[in-house]
Amino acid sequence: MNILLIALHYHDYTANIARELRELGHEVRVHDIMPRTLFMKALRLIAPRLWQTQLNRHHARILRAEAETPTDLVLFIQAHQMSKENMAGFRSTFRSARFALYNWDSIANHDYLPHLASFDDVFTFDPDDARRHSLRYLPLFCSREFQGLRRREQDQRAIYFVGNIVNPARYRALDAFRDYCDGAGIQLNAYMACTPPMRVKLKREGIVARGLSSRPIDRSAFIDMVETSVAVFDFANHHQSGYTMRVFENLCAGKKIITNNPRVRQEAFYSPDRFHVFDGLDFTGVAAFVQTPLRDPDAEFPEYHIQTFVKHLVDGTSHSLPQHESEDYLR
Repeated sequence: MNILLIALHYHDYTANIARELRELGHEVRVHDIMPRTLFMKALRLIAPRLWQTQLNRHHARILRAEAETPTDLVLFIQAHQMSKENMAGFRSTFRSARFALYNWDSIANHDYLPHLASFDDVFTFDPDDARRHSLRYLPLFCSREFQGLRRREQDQRAIYFVGNIVNPARYRALDAFRDYCDGAGIQLNAYMACTPPMRVKLKREGIVARGLSSRPIDRSAFIDMVETSVAVFDFANHHQSGYTMRVFENLCAGKKIITNNPRVRQEAFYSPDRFHVFDGLDFTGVAAFVQTPLRDPDAEFPEYHIQTFVKHLVDGTSHSLPQHESEDYLR
């Protein structure tokens, strides 16, 4: 199958998806839906209209470059950045191709509803969006590097967090959790990446931030942190009901997960030895949780491996939606 993949180049995830598609024997051409060069980043801040014009031209160039290449599947990972005119151009040019869209953001964060009619299959990681708009539910995945990861120094009972400070609430939660761990004698390894605009926002809200980094963590340092920890701290975005990549990477790597997302309790992969759900900034029970051994430490959860994920995209299949939650359930 000849696949045209137009996707947000986010960390290594898009490259890993393309690699898995090729492992299945498909020909894959990859284009970035939103180039994040220094020029484009600056333009987006100082001249949003000009940025959109440049982005539209970028998409038009992709279409011209690919128009003569036989294509069986046009796969988008995100599509809200594209104009209706350019999307119509892709659909008109590749008339016989199947069009599929995958979204790893909620509609509340990025509204892609205007593009739904352009696709034969629309997948989302967000179960609420899937239920509300009759979309295919496909949770995120665990890349190969986390499958069968080594487990070193587990007796240290360390917890780790690696992620971006995307809002003050996430920083406050991490700061409070750091204080809890200090008081409970738990080792917390945290790498918090933060952009200059977010640093300014934190300062304006009276937050004296500590331990922030200006660049992504080195990959080898990240893997080392995962291997030497028994649990991960996950602070979910409440504008979405889908689970972060962090959840599935750690689930498949045999790590415990400390999260503020109560929806995990309704999932087939949930068990109280594997997940601890905290409410607000109340971390009561975390110390006992990290001391409790996993009942099945060798469980691999292959249904959430990236190999399974790409097969769903290609086949047009998906996961069953989790049981619809009630207010009583989420308490």
